[in-house]
Amino acid sequence: MKLPERFWVGAFSRARCIVPMLGYYEWTGEKGSKTPHWLHSDELLAAAGLTWTADVAGERRRVFVVVTREARDASGEIHDRMPAFLTRDLWDAWLDPQPLTVDGDTAASKQNRLQLLDELEASSSAVATTIRTHVVDRKVNNVRTADPSDPTLIQAV
Repeated sequence: MKLPERFWVGAFSRARCIVPMLGYYEWTGEKGSKTPHWLHSDELLAAAGLTWTADVAGERRRVFVVVTREARDASGEIHDRMPAFLTRDLWDAWLDPQPLTVDGDTAASKQNRLQLLDELEASSSAVATTIRTHVVDRKVNNVRTADPSDPTLIQAV
């Protein structure tokens, strides 16, 4: 994860968020005949996120990204990246508004960032073991035919 480096360091230090999700989709195969896979757990997933304010079409908007990591679970068979997930015991530390950067102390700032990154890695590895995958209907990718409330879209096909 490149969180403690360059572009990401500011948001990682002081603007972390949690992105709740039931699961996520990854696609395999050749262009034109890709197969969708639904990756999920038995419980609501809490993805690590970063947030900041940006100018979007001339307006100030709050935006976010989901932190990703190397896939080392069922999704590793489908895709090489996956969201970084938080176990419940890491939520408070991830959302702590106290910046990881310590003014005037580069070593302490780096140590704070690396410590939280290590905790995120351990947490995400634990959640990754609960991720399951199955092939789903291709309609999940078509806004004209997909009804997000339709449970058959995430049923195995």
